[in-house]
Amino acid sequence: MIGEDERVLAPLNPADPAFARDPYPYYAQLRAQGPAARVALANGTHAWLVTGYEQARAVLADPRFSNVPPQRAGRPRPESAAQRARECLARHMLNSDAPDHTRLRRLTTAAFTPRRVNALRPRIEHLAAGLVAELAEQLARDGSADLVDGFAFPLPVLVIGEVLGVPEADRKDLREWTYRVGSPADALEQGAVEEAWARLHAYFTELIEQKRRAPGDDLFSSLVHDASEGGLDDGELLAMAFLLLFAGYETTMNLLASASLALLTHPGELAAARRGGEEHWAAVVEETLRHASPLEGTTWRRTTQEVDLGGGTVIPAEASVLVVLAAASRDPEFFPAPDAFRPGRHLPGAEGGRPAPHLAFGHGPHFCLGARLARLEAAVALPLLFEGLPGIGLAADPDALPYRPGLLVRGPRRLPVHAPAAQAPSA
Repeated sequence: MIGEDERVLAPLNPADPAFARDPYPYYAQLRAQGPAARVALANGTHAWLVTGYEQARAVLADPRFSNVPPQRAGRPRPESAAQRARECLARHMLNSDAPDHTRLRRLTTAAFTPRRVNALRPRIEHLAAGLVAELAEQLARDGSADLVDGFAFPLPVLVIGEVLGVPEADRKDLREWTYRVGSPADALEQGAVEEAWARLHAYFTELIEQKRRAPGDDLFSSLVHDASEGGLDDGELLAMAFLLLFAGYETTMNLLASASLALLTHPGELAAARRGGEEHWAAVVEETLRHASPLEGTTWRRTTQEVDLGGGTVIPAEASVLVVLAAASRDPEFFPAPDAFRPGRHLPGAEGGRPAPHLAFGHGPHFCLGARLARLEAAVALPLLFEGLPGIGLAADPDALPYRPGLLVRGPRRLPVHAPAAQAPSA
């Protein structure tokens, strides 16, 4: 049976630009074979992909699916300084199980309480308004701009930078390095991923030393202090620094970019959001999270024993398993018209009632700590963007936009827009 399934679909290549742009037909075909299936990957390995909603929730809450990577997981890599850096930075809490995960998560939870996150609203409003003003100037001057480089990227970087205490001047380098380590090596020049791991390790080592010398009122400083009191060892501290920065901006950047693209290509929904106010903008955010999940998949898991997912799906022990959040949140059994962008389904009184909770932030013990902050940034920033730049239009074919390769995070790499005047040139 497995052999028949694997012949239906060609080996999955996450570095394929066409797949990165639109992976959903592939996932729909895969789901038609069952909620979890063994898939051949382009690198010659195999893995189980979970695409069904109910099964995804079950796997994410099941301790038999370990987050701890097996020794020498993935392709064999030669011993090097870059590989040692990679292994060090990969010791973050997403790659851990209880009780280690419980301890690591507890140390960061205080930074993302509702009170602390809500207190960031005025700062987010100020930063977003400033970026919109800069975009307006650029559009008036040049006639075009990129919403990823000018808005979706800098806003979450500025916000998480303040939370963590990362200097603003370092953000471009960090964006490049984290982009590389989150991408398939096949999509980049040879050695680019290894260089990025080494540079990230060196950067965070120096940043932590700076926090030891001159601590501030930020999360990194708190973690460094906790480490000196027995909270984290040096390796855990480096890994936590990497994870919080990467997760703190990468997913929100993709959320902002994907929401902007969806509204630009669905003018009726944009008009409805403008009329509907805060409640409708919140619905836009939720529908973007469901429809264009910024996290395409979770981190890899492995089975510690044979697991029967029901319906004849049995995953053997020591199998590599990926829960595809983007696919699970488009499961037609739980989301009617799953491929349609319909924010109204998240509004009170929606026909058929509100849908099942999407899985964009995961589920279970590893549910994203920064979910509230990401939602707040998007709910504040999107109305400011479209109120401050009324009439902007997409300046590219949406079906030809380049997307981030890989199975971890997903979003457009560029989002060119033009000024309103460019839409209707005078005769």
